[in-house]
Amino acid sequence: MISKNQNTVNLSSDFPLPSSTALIWNFTTGGNVNSVAISSDGNYIVAGSDDNNTYLFNNTGSITKIPIWKYSTENNVNTVSISSDGNYIITGSYDNHIYLFNRSKSAPLWNYTMGDVITQVALSSDGEYIVAGCNDKQISFHKNDSSTPIWNFTSSDEINTVAISSDGNYIVSGSANHKLYLFYRMSNETSWIFTASDNINSVAISSDGNFVVAGTKDGYIFLFDRRNYPFPEWSYFTGETIEMVSISSNGEYIIAGDTNNMTYFFEKSHSSPLWTYKVGGPVLSVAISSTGKHILVGSEDNKTYLFDKSNNNPIWSYTTLGRVNSVAISSNGDYITIGSNDNQTYLFHWSATIITEEEEDDLDIDFGEQIISSGNFYLLFIIIGILSLIILKKKKYL
Repeated sequence: MISKNQNTVNLSSDFPLPSSTALIWNFTTGGNVNSVAISSDGNYIVAGSDDNNTYLFNNTGSITKIPIWKYSTENNVNTVSISSDGNYIITGSYDNHIYLFNRSKSAPLWNYTMGDVITQVALSSDGEYIVAGCNDKQISFHKNDSSTPIWNFTSSDEINTVAISSDGNYIVSGSANHKLYLFYRMSNETSWIFTASDNINSVAISSDGNFVVAGTKDGYIFLFDRRNYPFPEWSYFTGETIEMVSISSNGEYIIAGDTNNMTYFFEKSHSSPLWTYKVGGPVLSVAISSTGKHILVGSEDNKTYLFDKSNNNPIWSYTTLGRVNSVAISSNGDYITIGSNDNQTYLFHWSATIITEEEEDDLDIDFGEQIISSGNFYLLFIIIGILSLIILKKKKYL
């Protein structure tokens, strides 16, 4: 069931794998893999590990995968992000630094020192703008041509989470002071502030910056239209700590996971979930494709689950040898990457038919290719021959 060969660990899927699903590669780092990210087309994958390294990979299959490059910091790398085209990579470390890379070189373009552990980093789609949150209560906003921040913002408590719109115009952040902050990139003056009843653990923002989702320690999921502040569009109470939220690029769908092993999937127009699903442990990471058609969930039960938005039956699942800390999915859902406490980074290719929103109909079933055996083929040929004779005889007597 499990075999090791240098940098690979091969594991079995929990569901029968269709021929369209394949493990392209897995790579062993020197520590738990805390964070993974993937370019929109799935061509480039970045991983941050407890071995203090940032790794950049391509999606080419290999029995013994070798990174394009790796870079060593002075402490664990706990957060990574990559631009849509894969040209820029940003990482945050327990050494209190953020590092910006161009994919062509393992040496950082620059690094910037903050006052404590970097909690989360995020990049605009083109990699031009960078935001970082820190346990020193700071948010730091940069342009990629300089390590000098465009601005900094100081909260009254730790910054737990940050996100940025695709064009870099809007930045959202959540703090341990229960506050959700929205900024326009030109200034560190907040566009608005929302105060929840507990810590903001996770935030996400739609590609155009119009919709913001937030999850709280006391179990609330909030959806905001930034143009309609100060009131949320809706809220949903789970009663358990929300660990992670994500929103589709088009802002139409939201996924959230909590410490009670539950996954919640929403359409933006409804405050009640379209469906829920209980996994075998706390949900540590969620991701969603651009249109919201495919949803990825990583759990403390050592499993990663893939869903189609149409229902809560997983279409695929995979078990690693440690809890799943981080998951990411390419824009159209065809590449999946996983970071686990088994020290592994995994890349899968999912080539099931991806139906666009315009093409999608009520029948959302992939039957795969059906092959007619030679015996059945001859039987079918005989039946057609008999039917032809009957038709000819009927015509003769007419």
